[in-house]
Amino acid sequence: MKRRFSERLIKKYFLNNKYIAIKFSLFYLVIALVATVFINKLFFDPTSDINNGNVISFNFIFLFLFFTVIILFLILNYLQNVISKIDKSYKDLKNHEKDRLIPYEFALNNSFDEIFWFTIDAKIVYINDAACKSLGYKKEELLGKYLEVIDPNFTRESAIQVMFKIKNTPNFILETIQRKKNGDVFPVEVSGHSFNHQGQIYICAFGRDLTQRREINRQIKDINSQLQKSLDEKEILIKEVHHRVKNNMEIISSLLAMQLRRAKDDEIKYILKQSMSRINTMALVHEFLYLGENLAHINLQDYIVRLVQDIKELYISQNTDLTVDLHIDELIFSTNRCIQIGMILHELCVNALKYAFKEDRENLLCIHIKDLEENIHIKIRDNGDGIKDINSLYKSESIGMQLIHSIVEDQLDGTIEFINNNGLECNIIFSKKEENY
Repeated sequence: MKRRFSERLIKKYFLNNKYIAIKFSLFYLVIALVATVFINKLFFDPTSDINNGNVISFNFIFLFLFFTVIILFLILNYLQNVISKIDKSYKDLKNHEKDRLIPYEFALNNSFDEIFWFTIDAKIVYINDAACKSLGYKKEELLGKYLEVIDPNFTRESAIQVMFKIKNTPNFILETIQRKKNGDVFPVEVSGHSFNHQGQIYICAFGRDLTQRREINRQIKDINSQLQKSLDEKEILIKEVHHRVKNNMEIISSLLAMQLRRAKDDEIKYILKQSMSRINTMALVHEFLYLGENLAHINLQDYIVRLVQDIKELYISQNTDLTVDLHIDELIFSTNRCIQIGMILHELCVNALKYAFKEDRENLLCIHIKDLEENIHIKIRDNGDGIKDINSLYKSESIGMQLIHSIVEDQLDGTIEFINNNGLECNIIFSKKEENY
């Protein structure tokens, strides 16, 4: 018990830095007193006549030592207080810095991505928890190891080369593989950046496991393949529908042609010819959809060129000289809109061919379709004699004019104007935007 008490006493009072000033002062005093007594006995004779002087000298030395010990104690105590304050400030700063770094350490260790710090020779000096979990290693097993331990694509030389490449390449990205502790490999995407810390260059690399992403991409690719297959099948079916509609319209047109050949009355022949032409105008749209790559929209210019050519072949004799001036902006319209525009052009062109053009002169038909950003402007003009009563065109009861007014005003919600301009000119304006029904 006495031994244990003595050990606790020594640790408390002699090995504790808290009492270092007292310990050094007492130690100094004891040594000084022992030395003084020893010197006094060695150099001073007790039988000497100057014994009183020796006593005075000894008392002076004792007082000097006593005050020296006090001064030494004060100095050591002050220094100890200063050192304690410095030590406390250092610990407070260290604790504060540690508290400040806790969120960053938490973010690094709980990041979904692997995070590594490498030296310029590809030695691992930091690794986060996500990387250890992915690779199956403990941190101490990888710290101090080199890149090629976890990435079989690199050798000692190529690992150093890629570190320099990351250092000299902003936003460096690489797809490679990593090897787990059990030998399994998995694909990763690595992005790297260099930074300078305390005068030394480090490489910070972020690795993301691509296994899940590649599996998702594979599934998306399979889904897209199935969708494309289904889309191709539907495209074939839709084209077949357009082909059949076109064929059915041609059958109807052929039946009308048979009736046309048997008809005797010129008025009936003209009516049948007009009906055939109107059917052909609609059938032509389905033909473009069937032969084209786009099943929803048609290039208006291609459609109008073909439509005008068919109308000329049907209504113009070989003896009639006709020049067609076509200026059509690049416009893509739906099936419904093309049929609407086609029917309007058909009726206006047929009227011009019927009433304005003659065999004994040069005939001109102008068809201009302009894109006015928000609106479409259609102008059709012939070089005939024009018409005296323009207003009669707005009140005409003919099927053709009623069809034109119905389409422009009711379906296109547009305006139509007829004027005499070295012939009859028709201007139609309607919104470019198509309404969805």
